[in-house]
Amino acid sequence: MKSNFNWCNLKQLNLLQTFLAFFLPSLFAFWGFRYILPWTVEAGYPKNLMWAIIASIMLLFFVIIGLLLIKEDAKSAGVSIGERLLIKKIGIKQWLISFVIMISGIILSIIASPISELIKEISIFSIPDYMPFWLNPSIDPMSTNMNTLSPNYSLKGNYLFLTIMLFTLLLNIFAEEIYFRAWLLPKMYSLGKWSWIINGFLFALYHTYQLWLFPTIFVVSLATTLSVYLSKSILPAFTIHIIANFLLGIITITVLVLK
Repeated sequence: MKSNFNWCNLKQLNLLQTFLAFFLPSLFAFWGFRYILPWTVEAGYPKNLMWAIIASIMLLFFVIIGLLLIKEDAKSAGVSIGERLLIKKIGIKQWLISFVIMISGIILSIIASPISELIKEISIFSIPDYMPFWLNPSIDPMSTNMNTLSPNYSLKGNYLFLTIMLFTLLLNIFAEEIYFRAWLLPKMYSLGKWSWIINGFLFALYHTYQLWLFPTIFVVSLATTLSVYLSKSILPAFTIHIIANFLLGIITITVLVLK
């Protein structure tokens, strides 16, 4: 889709509005994962399944809110919803630049992963027992005992869980790209050359419920946001998000289900 949409034509957010746009979703996510999730686990429900269900409900809410905001912006700016979603056709050169930026971000996040290992040893940043195994960087799911990965809830042959995780990971991509990048980033354009850095930093802080992963999330977030900022398109970020997050996550869960 070719687009003449100019970010400057949007009504911009001030610093307070920008902070609230990140803080409120962060508060919602923190409440879901740090209060509702442990409550369900204490009630006897499997943590892996409950994490996926709770995440799906919250992410679906973010997707709906993001689309409604996008629709309102598109109407105000006199552009199509597709243009406002930053579904913009870009050239091969910009695709290559975007992929180099984001692959570099992924590599740097792997390099930064030992910092996450150190952070989680600090008591206030430690990983709660009710969090699923895929949020613990110390766990190798391919070599860890299944009872440790998923106590009291068998993953073997569990296609229902695989289906729910498929839905959850897809929602995660749509929620993050639509709300934080497609809607929020252009609304911060008035902040100038710092806008993508502020967006990336606050997006990483949005994950307050898993701050032990902040170093890796921050690096990837900066790379993804820079790609959208430079290309004015969500397509490269969405593509790499599908490849790096969705496919790898689903492959891992599929292997455990078929194991």
